[in-house]
Amino acid sequence: MTGPAEPDPRLTAAPGTPVVLHRLALAVRPLDAHTRGPAGPGLRVGWESARIPGRRPGPDDPVRALERHEPSGFVLRYGTSGAPGEVGASVRVRIDDPARRWIPRRFAVALWTRAELAAADDAAPTGPRVRADARLLLPWLLPGPAYPVPQGMTGLRLRVTRPGPGSAEPVRWPRIEAFGPGGALLGWAHGDEHGQALLLIGGAAPLPFPSPPRVAIALRTHAPDPAPPTGGPRPPDPLADLVAEAVRRSASPPGPQDLDNDVLRGLAPPAGYRTCAADTVRTLTVGQVLPTDDLLHTTDRPVSEESRTCPST
Repeated sequence: MTGPAEPDPRLTAAPGTPVVLHRLALAVRPLDAHTRGPAGPGLRVGWESARIPGRRPGPDDPVRALERHEPSGFVLRYGTSGAPGEVGASVRVRIDDPARRWIPRRFAVALWTRAELAAADDAAPTGPRVRADARLLLPWLLPGPAYPVPQGMTGLRLRVTRPGPGSAEPVRWPRIEAFGPGGALLGWAHGDEHGQALLLIGGAAPLPFPSPPRVAIALRTHAPDPAPPTGGPRPPDPLADLVAEAVRRSASPPGPQDLDNDVLRGLAPPAGYRTCAADTVRTLTVGQVLPTDDLLHTTDRPVSEESRTCPST
C-alpha cells in the first residue's frame, strides 16, 4: 500500500520576454607588439565621455575606466539608463601604462549600436547575430622607456627632435620605422611625450643570417604637423594631444583585416602626421640595445629617391 502522494515542490511559470539589462559594446584586449601576447598587468584602459552631471570633476576626467574582465580584457557595456554620458555610435578609447612600459594609444572606434544589437537579439534564433568578436579591439602597444627588454635583443634607445628657435625640441608622440638591407622593414617604434622611443629589431623581419656584428639601418620618422605649442602651463589632460586613430567597425563575422591591420599594429602614420624629408642612417650592434644620437625630424628639405633609399651592407 502506498501513502498519499507528496506535493510537487517545483514551481512552473509561462515563459515571457526576457529583459536584457546589458549588452557588450566593445571588448579591448591590448597586445604587446614585441611578444604578440597580452600586454599588462597594470594598464589603464578607459573611454572618454562628457562629465557626469552632479559629479565633481576629478583628475581623471574626461576618462571613465572600462571594466576589467578575463579573458576578454577590458569591457564597455551598453546599459539601460540612457543617461547623459552613455555610449553612442562611436567611442574614444585610451590605453596607457603608469609604469611607462608601453607607449599610450588612443582610438576612435565605430561601434555596433545598442539598437542594432537589440534588433539582432529580437530576431534570434533565425536572424543574423552580431558575434562577440565583431566587437573586439586588439591594439598593439609599442615598448616604452621602461619596457623589460629581454637579454640579447638588438635595438636602439633614441629621441626624436625638431629644430627650435634656440635648440632642438622634443617631438611629442613620434613614430619611427627601421629599414634594413634591401629595404626590408625590420621594426617600428612609438615615442612618448618627450620624444623618447625604444626600437627593438626583429619583430617584422629578422636580421640577415649570419649577421655581422654591426648593421646599418635607415630610420624614418613621422611626427604631428603642425607641432603642438611648447611652454606654458602643463595641460590637465596629458594625453589630450595624442592622436585618436580611427578604427572602422568590424563585420560580423570579422574578417582578417578587422582584427589585425596596420592601424592596430601602430604601423600606419596617423592622420595629421608628416614624414621626415630624409631618412637617417644609424648602426646597430647585434645583441645589444644601445642609446644613439637624437633623430632630427624635418619636413622642409626636398625629398629625393636617394634620400629615401635604405642602406645596403
